[in-house]
Amino acid sequence: MIRSVTGVVSKHELLVRISITARKALNRLLSFRPGSLLSEDMKYQLYFYRSYLPELYRRHVKRNQKNCLFCSRLVKSGCHRYCLKCSAGTYIKCCPPLPGLLYAVPVHADDEDALPVPWYFKKTCSGFKRLPLYRYWRNLYSVFPSIAMNNYEALEGLERGLSSGTRPCHICATVDYGLYRRCMSQPDFNAASPCTRIANELKKAYMSRNAGTPEVSRSAV
Repeated sequence: MIRSVTGVVSKHELLVRISITARKALNRLLSFRPGSLLSEDMKYQLYFYRSYLPELYRRHVKRNQKNCLFCSRLVKSGCHRYCLKCSAGTYIKCCPPLPGLLYAVPVHADDEDALPVPWYFKKTCSGFKRLPLYRYWRNLYSVFPSIAMNNYEALEGLERGLSSGTRPCHICATVDYGLYRRCMSQPDFNAASPCTRIANELKKAYMSRNAGTPEVSRSAV
């Protein structure tokens, strides 16, 4: 009889221990956050693909905004690892997708000191064909992480006036250092507030620096 009672107690204690161990394991599992294992770059890329880019696509479609950067006829050039070319033949030369430090050099020998106008700032033609939502990232992506991240952050900076919570002043500095210094010296300058002028100011800077340089093979509209 004593042995029987002892055996029942031992089994009960064992079940209690197993239950406690299982509960602890479950609590650890429920408290696990995959994001804690991701680098800041990976977290940003998840945000960019899952939130920012779909939102940008919907806005472009709703407003019927066209941009060469999101044209399906833009393809990898093969001459530079970061350049794209127009397969429709509207533009002759290959160019980088966006501005940035990685692209702050002339792409072609005959350009001398002229910076190539990124696809983001070029005029769209009648052959524009928008990439679908699930491929809207295509002309931004690169197998080289530094190039891909430059594109993601530059696009958000131009569209929102902020990138990672601060003004993307570094983009202006790579295109027109004078513009960068003038902006930074403004008494109301605030690095944490969105820059509403960056896209227009950089477009004017590119056009003025490349004035008179032929680049179109047929009329763009």
